[in-house]
Amino acid sequence: MRLRSIQTHPSVSARENCDENFTKHLAKPPHEDQAAALAHYAEIFNHPLTWDDLRWIREHTTLPIAVKGIQHGDDARLAIDNGADVVYCTNHGGRQANSGISTLQVLPGVVKAAGSTPVMFDSGVRDATDAVIALALGATAVGIGRPYAYALSYGGAESLTHYLKSFLAEFDLTLSICGFKDIASLQTAGVEPTLTTAR
Repeated sequence: MRLRSIQTHPSVSARENCDENFTKHLAKPPHEDQAAALAHYAEIFNHPLTWDDLRWIREHTTLPIAVKGIQHGDDARLAIDNGADVVYCTNHGGRQANSGISTLQVLPGVVKAAGSTPVMFDSGVRDATDAVIALALGATAVGIGRPYAYALSYGGAESLTHYLKSFLAEFDLTLSICGFKDIASLQTAGVEPTLTTAR
């Protein structure tokens, strides 16, 4: 990775038209004191949620809680033990660490640890075959991620409707080709171990 100058990095470069809600907390405008602006930025985003926060949320709502970003069975158990109703297995599209482990590889361990708790899945789902594999590995539901946004931006609601109909048709076709009549029979059969291990 090539490091860029802090002055030219797009996420932190000083602009005359910075967000007022951000700049009102600074003694000087960002273009006059970049170090202070960066320190304030870091302070804003340096408060990650903890399991204590999840317990607090659980105590204050009866709404279902889904914890997103689970990549390990131990974290799935911690999420459930601290109040999660749904475990969401994802690496957020791999944008933050593009050489990280594939979510599909960690899904079986997350599903096993989650027990009867539903496991949502996304990350890298581009077509119905990806969804079929994730469901065969034990996901309860699969998010399709970016393709729906691409379809929507391409042609609005009509394009999105076409994409979703095509996705569902491909999904049904893939199930049939694999010899399954529905998701339940697919999940009962599971997958062959050779399909989920690295070569």
